[in-house]
Amino acid sequence: MKKATFLAAMVALMTLTVGCDDETIIPVDQLPMAAQTYIQENQPDTKVLYVKKERELFSTTYKVMLENRMEIEFDGDGMPIDMDIDD
Repeated sequence: MKKATFLAAMVALMTLTVGCDDETIIPVDQLPMAAQTYIQENQPDTKVLYVKKERELFSTTYKVMLENRMEIEFDGDGMPIDMDIDD
């Protein structure tokens, strides 16, 4: 009986751990308003190729890929936290 309870607890823990990470492609208008404003002000003539929303256990981030090969990462509130340019 103890083995069955332990096994059930381990399966539940693994399900919670694995099931918490989630990546989804979303439309630009679902970005937080602060992120939309940042892009409009700093990259006004650059097209957004895609927006990836990444949810983890306790946080959400957004990765925005622009036409000029710049990727901007925003936190859950829409504040920029990282920028990369692919060469």
